[in-house]
Amino acid sequence: MTSSEWSRQIAAWADEWHGDLIKFLARRMATPADAQDLAQEVYLRLARVDRLDLVRRPRSYLLRIAANLLHEWRFKARQVRPHHSEEVDKLTSSDDPERHALASMRSQRIGVELSRLPAPVRAALVLQIRDGLSYEEIAKEMAVTPRMVKRYLLTAYATLRATLPQDM
Repeated sequence: MTSSEWSRQIAAWADEWHGDLIKFLARRMATPADAQDLAQEVYLRLARVDRLDLVRRPRSYLLRIAANLLHEWRFKARQVRPHHSEEVDKLTSSDDPERHALASMRSQRIGVELSRLPAPVRAALVLQIRDGLSYEEIAKEMAVTPRMVKRYLLTAYATLRATLPQDM
């Protein structure tokens, strides 16, 4: 048999018995996707057969290949040791380089925009965000009125909102 005749023969068998093959595998597998994967492997194994012309009952031959593959697949699945989530957590790194780079760029951009703010506005913002002080405490620290602190903070937030991108 030539390779093109061989390919046509395998294609004809696949057209005729693919449904039976999938049903056979699906009844024995956990998911339909696994059955489809194993069916593809059946056709790959069939393509490697040296003397396809010796096959007298092709449907039975296809199902025998499928049964053997199913046995191999189950054997391999039993050999795989189950893993615990702690082991998977060890494999994954919480230090994501992309996230770290984005955070660094974001921090630099915010630093640049903060340095452009007038000194009292910047000081009021830092005292509120970093130190968690109230308007009255900031006013006392800066020797201004609470109303002036409110103006400084409104100016700071409005300026930063206008100059920084929304996704920061």
